[in-house]
Amino acid sequence: MRLLKTLAIASTVGAWTVIVVGGYVSQTESGLGCPELVTCGNAENAAAAAIEGAHRLVAWAEGLLVLALLILVWRSYRSWSPVRNLTTLGFVLVVVQSSLGILAVATSLSAYVVTAHLGVATAFLAVMVLNAAVVFRGTPPEPAPATESPSGAVESYASAPSSGRRA
Repeated sequence: MRLLKTLAIASTVGAWTVIVVGGYVSQTESGLGCPELVTCGNAENAAAAAIEGAHRLVAWAEGLLVLALLILVWRSYRSWSPVRNLTTLGFVLVVVQSSLGILAVATSLSAYVVTAHLGVATAFLAVMVLNAAVVFRGTPPEPAPATESPSGAVESYASAPSSGRRA
């Protein structure tokens, strides 16, 4: 649970940091500071390249944090549906946000794409804040108790087949 809380907070702080650094990129007009997609080599303006490069580095770090959180949640907290769903949504939003960032550079900072990029970043931050709140305020469900099946094998309620009927 400690690792889950640490990753939830780190992902939330990371989401905020990406937005702040992205705002600095926008304010300094450094969005096209890196002419290459992955690296910032061959930049004409070294300061703009450093600022945009910092934004990309922070975004990559945040993506890795969210990926680590996603793996942890799906491996150890899968039955905690609010956390599982929010973490999964957060990961999807990171992918969409990074795709919009790439598209923003490819379209020479189209106002529509840049606005969508910021909008998704804001939604991502909201999801990560909510996820961290659930992690800190909620309690993960207990594992299902084991039962003996009619065949004599021990099963948990979670893995028992459903008859499709409710009692």
